[in-house]
Amino acid sequence: MMTLVRPQTFTYAQRGQASLDLDLYHPGGGPAPLVLFGYGGGFTKGSKDANVHQPLAQRLCAAGFAVALPDYRLKTSPEHVDPETFAQITRIANRVERLGWGVKRKLFDVRLYTACEDLSDALKFCRAHSDQMQIAGSKIGMMGISAGGLAGNTLCYAPRLWRNRFDSPDVMVSLCAPVVHPWRIREKGVPTYVLHGRKDRIIPVASSATTAETAQVTGAPITVTMPPDAPHIGIDTYVLSRHSASGQLYIDDIVDHLRKHMGVRGR
Repeated sequence: MMTLVRPQTFTYAQRGQASLDLDLYHPGGGPAPLVLFGYGGGFTKGSKDANVHQPLAQRLCAAGFAVALPDYRLKTSPEHVDPETFAQITRIANRVERLGWGVKRKLFDVRLYTACEDLSDALKFCRAHSDQMQIAGSKIGMMGISAGGLAGNTLCYAPRLWRNRFDSPDVMVSLCAPVVHPWRIREKGVPTYVLHGRKDRIIPVASSATTAETAQVTGAPITVTMPPDAPHIGIDTYVLSRHSASGQLYIDDIVDHLRKHMGVRGR
């Protein structure tokens, strides 16, 4: 039976009068490699305090990882960014929309940008406070579900205009989310594991098929698996309970991916 890890809360950024906090789940026993967790909710709902995140966070802790679970801004609109940035967001979103994937525009407009800005600041905070947070190693991983996966993938494969604005994880796990800017997929990108099921009725799985095709052409280090029975709602339970083609649970494939690209040994 896994030991329940209780979190410690840190404030990682200020947005006007509001603070943004993250919860750190640490397995104890000295410094541990860190995984940042981006929750889903379509950039309109979600919270670091939601119980739905607990099983995955606790399972990663049991595998020897510390897990940072930040809140980020939701329901943002054009007034949350300066006019020049909003113009950039609009141009880039128009290009995504022209690709015709069927992904709803609200998933790659200003709300995606502000989520990336916040999650990037969470990464920077964790790197700057690694001693205080007992974080081991120079590499930080990230796992994102749905909207959190869209944001994480954007940090890894950001449009050129944003590359110097956002910090990037060193390895990415994306559940139910494609790379929404496929023209940025490149050979020397961030190693990324995408799991997007064919029963997803919220984000079209064809978008992740395009991610896979583009990665194959460019040689990008992106692995895409599209199980026929994986849903959108409940994907966290799915990866903890269902077996992949490797014969082990999907969560174990995910842990192997994180360990391999973060240089972490099993425990």
